[in-house]
Amino acid sequence: MLYLGNFSYNDDKDDAENYCLMPAVVEAPSPEDAMDAFARMMRELRANSDLLDGAGEVYLDSLVELEAAPTKALLVQWQKIVPSEDGLCSILSALPTAPGRDVAEAFGVYGDDDDDSEDVEADTDEDLDGDACGDEPIEAEEVPFLSFDEE
Repeated sequence: MLYLGNFSYNDDKDDAENYCLMPAVVEAPSPEDAMDAFARMMRELRANSDLLDGAGEVYLDSLVELEAAPTKALLVQWQKIVPSEDGLCSILSALPTAPGRDVAEAFGVYGDDDDDSEDVEADTDEDLDGDACGDEPIEAEEVPFLSFDEE
């Protein structure tokens, strides 16, 4: 299976408000193996380049599994960054359109449901500091995918 991981982080070395996006792709036998491959890649990037020097914590915004390469173009993630009272705010939808859902599945990355995957779409509305965009609070605490501060 092909896995598209959409990751983000704030560049802590930049004084300006910012939001760095990192889409990544890997072929792997399972979502867990894909996550391991993404983590290895990021650790190697951090060790061998300055690309992730400002990344204290990296977050997984969405994970999309593709059974095969789609024959028609497929929108795998839509994201909007807007200002809020607490800083920048991200509004996100994985697989936001119906075409292609027969070959793709979006895995929910927040919440503690027994079933971690959703066949339709995984939506999150989240502030970079873990607060909600707008009036609805986030039900689950946002947990970093990878924390370089702890390594």
